[in-house]
Amino acid sequence: MDPLIAAIILLVLGLLFIVLELFVPSAGILGILAGVCLTAGIVVGFIHSLMTGVIMLLVVVLALPIVFALMIKIWPSTPIGRRILVKPPTKEEVLPTGAHLDELRETVGKVAVAKTKMLPSGIVTIDRRQYDAVCEGFAVEPGDQVKVVAARSGRLYVQPYDPNEDLATKFGDANLLDKSLDELGIDSLEEPR
Repeated sequence: MDPLIAAIILLVLGLLFIVLELFVPSAGILGILAGVCLTAGIVVGFIHSLMTGVIMLLVVVLALPIVFALMIKIWPSTPIGRRILVKPPTKEEVLPTGAHLDELRETVGKVAVAKTKMLPSGIVTIDRRQYDAVCEGFAVEPGDQVKVVAARSGRLYVQPYDPNEDLATKFGDANLLDKSLDELGIDSLEEPR
């Protein structure tokens, strides 16, 4: 067989093995065969003539990046690529939803009663329903009132509540930003001279 035809056949076989490696899981055997065929094609090209060997080497050097770029673009859509590369979940699949979480969000701003001692977590009761809650920074005794400030990760976050200190009760439903510092009972923020 003519060395030129053998070199071309070896180069085509090498590129074919690289493409097959994309579709057939071979634990790298097809990749090794591709490397052997490409190297043998270049060597046989040099045996034929110096110019043929250089052309074969340039073809391999130029074809490999193109083949690898196509493989990277096509591989995720192949059956093997779809099994290995998991597509990222959508926002709807990740965000927590459901009746329980909606019910927890509705409790924000309500006043609850601690059923157990909270150091920092425990059970609170709102409208005769019990919820798992966390009190941030304070210990709460059973029977104390707490106010729900947030609902995260399936839990309520509460703070101690004193109806006498509640600004909404103290100043009615008025907007607190419309009140002066004197009305709110806050000393001047300026430094004394």
